[in-house]
Amino acid sequence: MSWRSIRGKIIAATPFLCLIAYLIVGYTKHIWHPTWVIFFLPFLMPFILSKSLLMMAYPLACTGIYLLLGFWKHWWHPTWIIFLTIPVFYIFFGHLFRERYEDYYIFDDDDFD
Repeated sequence: MSWRSIRGKIIAATPFLCLIAYLIVGYTKHIWHPTWVIFFLPFLMPFILSKSLLMMAYPLACTGIYLLLGFWKHWWHPTWIIFLTIPVFYIFFGHLFRERYEDYYIFDDDDFD
């Protein structure tokens, strides 16, 4: 079985597993309200199981820092500037995340004659 098929099955099963976890925690611990956050997991699972997680790590970290400082210290205004660092980060470090296709080309020079 290839990684791609295993990955697809895990992604497909995630909503059902989240529902089961939500119901178990809700009925046993009576914590319904904060447990609904588990339903974000099916949307995040393709990124978690793919190689693009490293590419998405910096924007997710910026979002986490923004929300943490916003809810904790109520610094919504000064911390929005952290989102301006995302394009700067990828300008300087984006080449580390991109795959190289030097030997790959789509068109020959003869295709345009």
